[in-house]
Amino acid sequence: MIGPRVTGNFNIYNAKGLTGTWNGIGVGFGPTVDVTFGKHIGIMVNLTAFDMRNFSNSQTQNNLTVENSLTLSYLAIDPLFKAEFSGFYMVAGPSLGVKLNSSGETTQTQTGVAPQVTPINPETKSIRFDIAVGTGYTFKLSSSMGLGTDFMVYIPLSDTYNFPGQSNSIFTMKLGVALKFIM
Repeated sequence: MIGPRVTGNFNIYNAKGLTGTWNGIGVGFGPTVDVTFGKHIGIMVNLTAFDMRNFSNSQTQNNLTVENSLTLSYLAIDPLFKAEFSGFYMVAGPSLGVKLNSSGETTQTQTGVAPQVTPINPETKSIRFDIAVGTGYTFKLSSSMGLGTDFMVYIPLSDTYNFPGQSNSIFTMKLGVALKFIM
């Protein structure tokens, strides 16, 4: 089966010494290929042409609010091993992402004063490695088409930013939907 796939994700940024929570949402889209060998075993490959991972943090002290927002986008490929039982499937495998873009900004807002927006652009690693695990179900729509739904978790194995001596990464949870056509 092959077809288009769209995802929505929730991202949690982790690093030592952070104050408050750093999280956000993103989207992704690209094709998926789902091949079953025999009755229960197969592979699924998701190619996400635009995998956006956003996160931000906001803190207020003495009527001054400082919000940091960061955005990353990747070209990602997930070759996943699949076990399937009556439409229900579980997948696991590596995920490799190549950075397409990275940007950010800091916004300082104080009562009665115009907000000050400052661009920030920390040095970002060009490649990311994750372990992807998930589960899903393919609903049969017709003899040649199915609707696949899935929940995936991406466990980071590599740092996101080049901060010497500081481990940092993005933990991601995705909900996806794919229209799969039998070839």
